[in-house]
Amino acid sequence: MAFLNLGKKDAYGKQRRIEHRGRYLRASRTGGVALRAQAKAAGVNVTANTSHGFRVSGTPARNTQVAFQNGRFILRGRYRSGPFHLNLSKTGATVSTRNRLGSFNWFRPNRSSAKLAGVQVRGKTAAQIQIVYMLFAAVLAVVQLVAAVLIGAVRLVLEVGGFAYRLVLAAPYAWNNWQRRRRNRGLERELPDTDLAFQPPIQQWRADAHLAGWLLAYLGWGPGHAATEIKDALRQRLSTDDAGFPVLAPTTQELDDTTSSLEAARGGATEDQPGSHAVVAVLARHLRALPAEELAEVLLQADDLALQDGPRSVLQEELLEVFADFAGVRLQEVEAEPEAAPEPAAPDQGARPVSSGIDINTAGLEELQTLPHLGPERAQAVIALRPVQDLGALQAVDGIGPKRLEDLRAAGAYCS
Repeated sequence: MAFLNLGKKDAYGKQRRIEHRGRYLRASRTGGVALRAQAKAAGVNVTANTSHGFRVSGTPARNTQVAFQNGRFILRGRYRSGPFHLNLSKTGATVSTRNRLGSFNWFRPNRSSAKLAGVQVRGKTAAQIQIVYMLFAAVLAVVQLVAAVLIGAVRLVLEVGGFAYRLVLAAPYAWNNWQRRRRNRGLERELPDTDLAFQPPIQQWRADAHLAGWLLAYLGWGPGHAATEIKDALRQRLSTDDAGFPVLAPTTQELDDTTSSLEAARGGATEDQPGSHAVVAVLARHLRALPAEELAEVLLQADDLALQDGPRSVLQEELLEVFADFAGVRLQEVEAEPEAAPEPAAPDQGARPVSSGIDINTAGLEELQTLPHLGPERAQAVIALRPVQDLGALQAVDGIGPKRLEDLRAAGAYCS
């Protein structure tokens, strides 16, 4: 046991009251030294103390004590509710608050107590210490509250600002989606009548005819051309370059019959009118019966054909969205990650560099066609340019621009 409680802490982590409480001996700064003996019988405590005399006490109720000490009647009760304690005695009731220093009596401050470094203080001095401590604690609590409110306000401003920023970024996409849904709802109402505009009725068309109609609309109407203007060129491209577009190649047999019916269904509308959207919606709805993988290839290969002629037009973007919506295909455009440029091999003295790519000056016609964007016609044009001193000279070939030239470099094309 520590001497006089030195080093022992109370529930608040403070030094306990410095005193000695033995079986028969009590010693403290305020109570002095006294001998004390206690006995209990039939629920009654009998205590003899050389300083305070003789006392008989009992507890008739919880937290309530009744006693007779030296002929005087004593009534004590301590009842707690939240941070307050109700103290009951024969002279009346008081209310006190317990804190780290001790307790402060609100009705009778001189009955307050405080403990500093294990030394118990009572009376007026304790009340003054308690008032200073509670004022300091109140100021600290206010500062903490203000700091918490400011931190919460800053967090709220940051959250609202972040939400507003994300909302601003998402606004154009939300606006485009809303317009698209509004346009497609209008198309849904028009589709039954539009179906009847095809001659023969579109329900009698074969699947290849539906594909041909989609190609003519996307590659013709999209850039602002009539279907009759592009059907022959489209047939030639699909016939000579069918290795790159296997799903679309069978449509060449349906182009002539589909062109006239398609233009009649559009009703002579220009590219700014909604007729082309309605026709594409009908075609997409009928093509929805295709397997999902094949339908996705239809979109991808048609888009590859369109991009060979340059960037998509605004109308092509809209027709692509209409087709995807009515065919049940989800479009998600992602940016391709740039491929890392191959590290140049260290030159070998007296030996010709070996490359795993394709030499533009020595490759045959079929080998050149394995490079991206090189069909039979462009491969022939490349052969006609030989000898090619630098890959940049390939931009003289119709359809090869800076972007496609970079694709050729990435695919391993080089000049010997």
